[in-house]
Formats: sequence, structure tokens, C-alpha cells
Amino acid sequence: MRENEDPLYDVVVLGAGLAGSVAAYLLQRSGCRVVLVEARSRVGGRIATLYDWDERQYAELGPEFIDSNHWRVLGYAQQFGIPVRRRTRFWGLSPLPRGGRMASSAWNRFWEAVGREAKRLSSKPRPLTLLLRRLKAFALMDQLSMRDFAEQLGVWESAAPQLVRYCRNLEAAEPHEVSILSVIAQEAFYGDGVEQGAYRLEGGTQRLVESLVSAFEQTGGMLMLNTVAEAVQRGRRGVRLYAHTDGRAMCLDARYAVIALPFPMVPQLEFRPSLRPERLDALARIGRGHVVKNLLQFRTRFWLHQQPQRDRAARLPITPDISAIWDETDILPGEAGILSLWVGGEPASRWARFSEAERLELCLQVLDALYPNCRAQFIRGVSMHWSQEPFSQVGYPFQPPGLLTGGFRELLKPEGRLFFAGDYLSLFVGYMEGALESGERAACAILKRLGRYNQERRGVAQHG
Repeated sequence: MRENEDPLYDVVVLGAGLAGSVAAYLLQRSGCRVVLVEARSRVGGRIATLYDWDERQYAELGPEFIDSNHWRVLGYAQQFGIPVRRRTRFWGLSPLPRGGRMASSAWNRFWEAVGREAKRLSSKPRPLTLLLRRLKAFALMDQLSMRDFAEQLGVWESAAPQLVRYCRNLEAAEPHEVSILSVIAQEAFYGDGVEQGAYRLEGGTQRLVESLVSAFEQTGGMLMLNTVAEAVQRGRRGVRLYAHTDGRAMCLDARYAVIALPFPMVPQLEFRPSLRPERLDALARIGRGHVVKNLLQFRTRFWLHQQPQRDRAARLPITPDISAIWDETDILPGEAGILSLWVGGEPASRWARFSEAERLELCLQVLDALYPNCRAQFIRGVSMHWSQEPFSQVGYPFQPPGLLTGGFRELLKPEGRLFFAGDYLSLFVGYMEGALESGERAACAILKRLGRYNQERRGVAQHG
């Protein structure tokens, strides 16, 4: 873009996942001229609801559960008229036998210690900048992993199986990879009275991001799908995005840009000039959580009236890889049902060598051991290894030791006319709530630059 030219857009937003979509929606609603660019043929990013199941059922390949303190998710759902359903028939299990009394005692001691540290951090809602200041006092704690912390408490040996399962389920990682300060910070959000996984969106999580994008387009926003970004050039007056779509090279000029891509994708873009070394270093340190999500539909919901035979399933070598199983159709009518089998952390990285058909067969073997002869009721299945998805390259981000107090602030800073959004830029790391928070933050920062912040602030505040 030449310095004497006016850009066509006020803002170009890269990535139509939840973070990018909410940023584009808020900016367009405030009177900006916004273009939303997405490499895929659909919006949503790692939000992916599949609707082509028997009995018109649907299931989630990506995020799905909403906690009671996810005020932004709940607020936007209410704004767009998306019914929020309480999960009255929640069902989930580990396919492995439960630990004994010693394991339970060690598990409780671990979380009691985490709870004490969380109270020191403070669970009161406050701006992220203030929370980051509080985190400085926990710099030494941030050097410890979950395993280090458990070993210092003397509970690792007894609690290890449960801590490994927890870490694979919630962090998509292993206990030695995750900062205990990250766990403490999340526990500060999930104190007394917070119901975890209490709600779903009726009709699928996809409805939330599609509602945001639809409202964005209705107010004049431009959505460009199948458009792969290649380079971002910054100038004194604006930015230029170089991309290609349908084999055709193109460029877009804007005053500002929001980079709302999954964090592994950011360094793969060419930036002119380059991003700050501090940002690149922090991006390289973010934990890449590996996730394989397997969805299997059966003609009946046998799991609601059969007791699982965990001891039988435990004899299969592959069983420990599957750390959680739950009912995807707990709020849906119909006789058929869909089970989700979760593989996270180190096992998920190993499952990368399996084909989709092989992954589904392994899941069927475990289910048939838990519920003998259930294979006869199998209809179809789908398996997604998110680290292999070309425009994600990650299941969930997690915060390794040292990041929160040693590089996280660099990730939050803009670079000239570039602003950043994504679930990795929140203490709600890996959650839809974190993606929305980061998208709102980027939009408000740009509106401040444009002198339009006051007119938007009230609308953002109603979501948290």
C-alpha cells in the first residue's frame, strides 16, 4: 500500500474462529469497514459441529461444554437467541478401574494445596492486566510443573494415574509439561459455586460462531472463505495482506489487522517487518496440546442401563490411551446415541500414525470390552486428530512452566498496527470463553486507536 493511498478497509481480521469472528463482529458493529479472512471453506476454526448423523442428531468434533462462569459464551448465546441447555443426563467415565483409598487421599491433598494457592491469587473477577501483576508474586511457583508440585507434596506416586488422566483431559498434555501456576490460575476462576461442563448450546456449538458471522455480514462486513494468508506487510499508515484464493493471488489493504489464527500458524506467516523476537520466543514456548476426538454412533444408548466392565477393558493395552468417554447426545431425543472417546496428551501424539479407520477400530475394541457385544449396534464413526488439521496444527494450547510470568505479557502486546487474538491469550486457555475474551480485547484496543471505544464499551461489558 502506498503511503498516499487510503486503505479499502479499517480492519482485516485473519481467522474466522471464535476469536476472529467476535472481533470482526464488534468492529463492524461500531462502524468500521472490516474484512474477515478464513483459509477454510467454513467458519468456526476448531469449533466443528457435525450434523449428518442418523435420526438428525449432531455431535461436536471440537469444543462443546460451557461452564457456569463462561459469561461471554452465555451472553452471546442469549443475545442471538440460542437456547442454552443444562446437561441433566451428563454421563462420562474413565475406562480404567478407579483407584483405591490411598489414591483418593493423595488426589484430595493435591487439590487442597492448589486451592490454597488459588485463594492467594484471588478469584475475584478483575482485568487481565491486574491479574498478571498478581502473578508476578508467583514466579517461583511458575517454574514448577504439576508433577513437580505433586512430588513436593509427596503425593505423586499415589495420585499419578488420576493426575495423568486429569492433565490429558483438561490440558491435552502430561503433568510434567504443564505449569502448576496455570492450574492454580484456572482454579482461581473455578472456585466454589462454578459448575464445570454444565451447559451445551442447543443445535450445536457451531451456531454461536455462525450467529456472530451472520450478524457481521448483515451489518456490511465482508467474509472471504478459502483465502489463505501468506504475508502481512506493515506500513506507517496501514497494513497489506497478501493471500491467495482459488489459485489467484490477491492483496487487501487496511488500517489495522487482527491476527486471530491458532498460535502455531502465526510464525508460519511472513511478516514485513518481522515480529519481535520476544513474541516469536513466547510463541515457540506455548504448549501444543494433542487431541484425538472420536465420535461413534450406535442404534441404542446401551450405556445408560449397562454397567461398564472396567476390569475387562483394562486388560486391553490400548485402553489407557482413552482417558474419557461421554455421551454427545445427552440433550438430544431419539433412540440412537453418540459417544465421544477422548485421547489427549502423549497418547494422542502416538495416534498420529493411525488412520481414521484404525482409530475408530481401537475405540470399538475398548467399547466392546466395556459393553460386550455393543459393536453389533455400531452405525458409523468419525475421528479427528486436531494436530494434523492443516489450519489448526494443535488440539488445545497449554501453559508450560515459566510462560505465565516470563513471556505471556509479550503475547498480549500489539505490534504497531497488528493486534492478536486467540484462546492462548487468556487465562481461560483452551476455552471458548478465552477465545471470546481475546477477540473482545483486540477489538476494543483498535476502537481506542480509532476513537470509537466509548460507543462499543457498553456492548462488550454486557458479556463479562
